[in-house]
Amino acid sequence: MGEGERSFISEGRFVVIVEPSESGEGKAARDRSKPFVRPFGYVADEPIIRRIGDRELSLGNARAADGTLHDEEFRYVLSATEDEQPLTTHHHPLDDGLGNDWPAFEEAVDTARTLYRRSGSVLIHCTAGISRSSTLVATMLAAEEQRKFDDALDIVRDARPHALPHPALHEWAVVYLAAQA
Repeated sequence: MGEGERSFISEGRFVVIVEPSESGEGKAARDRSKPFVRPFGYVADEPIIRRIGDRELSLGNARAADGTLHDEEFRYVLSATEDEQPLTTHHHPLDDGLGNDWPAFEEAVDTARTLYRRSGSVLIHCTAGISRSSTLVATMLAAEEQRKFDDALDIVRDARPHALPHPALHEWAVVYLAAQA
């Protein structure tokens, strides 16, 4: 694997992601790749909320959608988790893998785009804030800001270096953007 590349390995109970730690900032931090290992299905005990640049847009984990755990306020909360969370205003459950059909993915991105255009802050979250939410945010940014998906994903990774779309979700993102062209 070359420098700056990410790998996604899921072997039973662990996911190994070779990428930078969360402590770094922007692309410079991503150039200093370190392995990040988490148990499969692990969710941090604390809310993870990462604002995407200067936009009224944040990405987070499931705990970010529980207002009793932090002081942030969001007008809209799009949950990509199986279950709705306390702050959920829009629920679009997606699987973190192969189990999604096209209409579900398309509707989730369309909803993200609609919320992004409205006035008020938006949180898009999944369970860990790594795959589903990063895919939705990057796809939405690419479509709304006429960017390539990889460029939009770099913007997401500037805020959340652990962002790593599952390959199946990455494929749906490419299909979505091609359909918009």
